[in-house]
Amino acid sequence: MLDDNLLGTARRWCHAKGGLWEVISEAGDGGTSQVFSVQSPDGIRALKLYNRKFSSGGLGKIERIRIERQVELGVNDCPYLVDVFEGGEFENHLFLLMNHAPGRELAKCLSEIPRSKIRSIVDQIARALIFLRSHGLCHRDVKSANVFVSNDFNHATLLDLSVTRGVNDRMGLGTDQDNQLPVVATARYSPPEYLFRLLDPTPEAWHALDVYQMGGLLHDLIMRELLFEAEFLKSRENRYRFAWIVATASPSVNAIDVDRDLIFLARRALDKDWATRSLLKLEDFLADNEKQQALALNVLGLARTHLIAPKTPSLEELRRRIREVADALESRIQEHLRRNGITAAHYNEAGQNDCSKRLRFVWDAEEDTLLSGRIEFTIDLLLKTVPAGQSFDCKASLQSTIIGVDRSSHIELPDVADEAGSSDQIGEQIEASLGSLAASLLQVS
Repeated sequence: MLDDNLLGTARRWCHAKGGLWEVISEAGDGGTSQVFSVQSPDGIRALKLYNRKFSSGGLGKIERIRIERQVELGVNDCPYLVDVFEGGEFENHLFLLMNHAPGRELAKCLSEIPRSKIRSIVDQIARALIFLRSHGLCHRDVKSANVFVSNDFNHATLLDLSVTRGVNDRMGLGTDQDNQLPVVATARYSPPEYLFRLLDPTPEAWHALDVYQMGGLLHDLIMRELLFEAEFLKSRENRYRFAWIVATASPSVNAIDVDRDLIFLARRALDKDWATRSLLKLEDFLADNEKQQALALNVLGLARTHLIAPKTPSLEELRRRIREVADALESRIQEHLRRNGITAAHYNEAGQNDCSKRLRFVWDAEEDTLLSGRIEFTIDLLLKTVPAGQSFDCKASLQSTIIGVDRSSHIELPDVADEAGSSDQIGEQIEASLGSLAASLLQVS
């Protein structure tokens, strides 16, 4: 909502600059400031006015340092990064004067972006980050809301340099040294190690953040919606739930009309493991990278065609698939037990969510053994989305009573990609797991 006080301040700021300066309109409204489009003798500019809270006291001190850093970058030679002409204080409000990025906020026009423009938009923002890195800086808040795209979708500009930080800065305006450990970024676009500040502030940690946020930008362009938007809307009253989802859930990235290498790149960049994610370079997001991959494939004798990602499965298709595999496993395990002289009651039950199933096999222990009563063998099967598509997560457990004491053993099996022969591969792992589970069950501490 437009603050009339700041609008008045913006008008007086223009009046102080001279008769050729004039406020045209509001260009943006954030939690710390408002941005106005202003006419200047050199064309349209963007005037950012900070509110009183962020212009005074401790917060004001921090913002003054950030403004000085932005002014130091000034008019840069990166066409995809906002220019800063001047900054300072006016009527007890801090301000920045920047170039007026052409077009609109990307977050507000995702559904309009032609699929053919995704690669070039990502390329341009990657070049902005590479430029910042060459100056020893990390942006820290790359997201579609901080990108402006021209009306013809040919030019992208990365905004909001106020959140940049030196990659070799160990203290970060003193906050890390004082153990405040703030997250100067947007939660939904922050990887777990930054969201919970699990890593020391090193160049490697900032690189991992850059890569993740580029993955988030790719997600928004491919999926045409903000990262974790559905979960954000569900969790408005419970930010802890949302933080947990952001830190642990792998967002779905798929589309039938987007180049497959871009989808694969987004999935790799959104990997929750920072070390795995960090294997990517910012240069991997450049448009030239596609050409390099094509040349490399040709050297191997593989002609690269225009690869298109497979259709994103619907929830009903995923439900059908988990039922299909669970049914096959139920028959296989039942037969395996029967061949080994065990007749077990078997149950094929719903799991904890729509894409999971639980299989239970129950039989009575033989007499004159350590075991007594019922033996239960349980398989928990989950179909989940991973960077390469879908895969099955499988856990097996064995429970019984040993010398009057209820005991259980558990094992998590390696993930299996969802493809032809998945149920056979899972079945082999389940059968092999029985020996380990039994040995663990019988170990008496």
